Amino acid sequence: MEADPERARGEAAGWLILLDDDPSDEDRQAEFRVWLEEPGNRAAWESVSRTGALLASVGTEPAASPVGFPGIGGPSPVWRAWTRRPIILATVLALFGAVVLTPSLVRKLEADHATGTAQVRSVQLGDGSKVQLGPDSAIRLSFSAGERRVTLLSGEAQFDVTPDSSRPFRVVARHATTTVLGTRFGVVMLEGGTSISVARGHVEVDATMRGSSYELFAGDWVRVDRDGSVRQGADLPDYLLAGPGSRLAVRNRPVAEVVERLRPWFSGRIVIANGSIGDQPVTGVFDATDPAEALEAIVGPQGGRVLRVTPWLLIVLAG
Repeated sequence: MEADPERARGEAAGWLILLDDDPSDEDRQAEFRVWLEEPGNRAAWESVSRTGALLASVGTEPAASPVGFPGIGGPSPVWRAWTRRPIILATVLALFGAVVLTPSLVRKLEADHATGTAQVRSVQLGDGSKVQLGPDSAIRLSFSAGERRVTLLSGEAQFDVTPDSSRPFRVVARHATTTVLGTRFGVVMLEGGTSISVARGHVEVDATMRGSSYELFAGDWVRVDRDGSVRQGADLPDYLLAGPGSRLAVRNRPVAEVVERLRPWFSGRIVIANGSIGDQPVTGVFDATDPAEALEAIVGPQGGRVLRVTPWLLIVLAG
């Protein structure tokens, strides 16, 4: 699996919380060592640990020894110094959480319409078309005499389009562009790909990387992954494409993908501390309005558990 530096740093920040919570937990130390060996994780851990050590040394005599890994050659003096200061842990988590949150803020500043955490909003456009935005979603409009263009900057949206044969309606997402004349359809943009589903009418989807097109009718769906691969189906999709709402329905999708879809409903951070649990497949229907309970229902059958560190931090562990 391709390493994601931003996600790895977020997971590393979560591990700082976990290891400080109970440094003597041997099972947790073992889980940490497994996580550390996954691609990109050691570099992320060194970066986050170094930041913590620098914060801890403010106002104290600098430590000469490098930051060590708990359970791997023993903790260094710097580690012992700063893990006794919870504010340092919170600061590190905030610093590396900002890596993920800042792009979202930038997108919303570019948007004409946007929603916040757990917020669903209906918008009527100038041509009479309606858009329902899912949580933590943003769109930018560009209407002209010859085209109605909506750019999905983040999240998901359902479109109910007013027909106008002289002005095609296009929705541009990261991995695909959808063109319609009059229909009702949904677009969901995730880190791993973009999904389009049709409730009524007829759309054409252009896969950006492949340069190929797909025609969809009522009940059809297509998912264009970030590597350019394409999956198609009809009726029940293998991932929720029914649009914004309070219930999250998935079929045979990885835990990490489902958690990504749940994150906009949680006013904090969700960290998967063990990569192996993120790869496990999930099928079910979950209540997105209670993210913590939904997360436990998602990972529990996979042998995972959820640690509530604060009201704003949930950490997923294996076993």
